[in-house]
Amino acid sequence: MFSSDLTLASVVPRRVDTVEAVRAAIALDGAAVFGGLHTEEDAIAFASKLLGEKCIRVGRQFEASARSQDAEAAVVDTQPVDERGRKRSFGISGERMTAHNDGFAFGDYAPDYLFLWCKRPAYPSGGDSFLIDAVKLTRLLAFDPATAELAEFCWSTDIDHSEPNFPQSTFAPIARRVPSGRNQVRYHPYLAPIAGESEEAQWPLVKQWSEAVIHVRDSGPMFRAEAGEMICIDNYRVLHGRDGYTDPGRELYSIWGWSSDAVAVPQQALDIVQPDLAALAM
Repeated sequence: MFSSDLTLASVVPRRVDTVEAVRAAIALDGAAVFGGLHTEEDAIAFASKLLGEKCIRVGRQFEASARSQDAEAAVVDTQPVDERGRKRSFGISGERMTAHNDGFAFGDYAPDYLFLWCKRPAYPSGGDSFLIDAVKLTRLLAFDPATAELAEFCWSTDIDHSEPNFPQSTFAPIARRVPSGRNQVRYHPYLAPIAGESEEAQWPLVKQWSEAVIHVRDSGPMFRAEAGEMICIDNYRVLHGRDGYTDPGRELYSIWGWSSDAVAVPQQALDIVQPDLAALAM
């Protein structure tokens, strides 16, 4: 169904060595890799410097190791199926990850920047990363008459972005321009039409968006972050994930950043295992 040209939305970020070059690469490609960060404190300090005067908050969200991921997955697996038949799953470290924007459970409170700092890669292989420029993906879909309707749907129709059993208070299109002027395009495996009379007609388009993302994930290139390198990502624009791995010693840290361009900034730490969405509105 999908054109091979969709893989043009895949991003292999360039490795650059100055703050200014990282900013330029993110503006152009949506992501960049910066090296020489030997501690988590160095990584957080660099992320704060990168956001500059727009920085509101930067800090570690979680440790992405096999131990921590598999433990969190076990907790999530105990959560029930929701009324729409959806069930949360974190997957396991040995599987290729679903493409996503970090913080999708939190809606408007998701970070607008993401920093993935690699303390130790998997040995001898595994855990390679992929990135998808989701804004570019919608534009590629629009170029092809066979998928132009899907692109229009992504930019024009409100849907439900919530996770199972953690409803959000507002609806929005898959793709939108936020008040700061930045484009935001989102994907995660629980997207659904708003329940109601249009739901049945919209489900095929929601599923087509998922199929397009999966097609690019599985067809595009991957890259490896080495020790001391940090992948700096526009979390509004770029989807990310990694391949499966088996090395229990792999360590990568997910650092979330909010700038003054963010739609909303939470007042407290966010728990991705058991999101307290009601607290965000307080």
